[in-house]
Amino acid sequence: MKESRIRTEIFEAYRLKNNLTKKRFCEMCGISESVYRKILRQQFNFDAKSLFKIARVVNIKICEIFEGIN
Repeated sequence: MKESRIRTEIFEAYRLKNNLTKKRFCEMCGISESVYRKILRQQFNFDAKSLFKIARVVNIKICEIFEGIN
């Protein structure tokens, strides 16, 4: 069984395409930079609401954030 993984490349591609610093991207999402770093490192000790906030800014469905979910 494949383990779920956060598809952080979606966030980084959006951020780079829109010429956003990590700080500005986090401000737009309403999350802290430390939470964003945890997400990028696949550390799961953050509030899950942060992923919903990112999905809203990036304009994707929450299920698109995860790899390995059928």
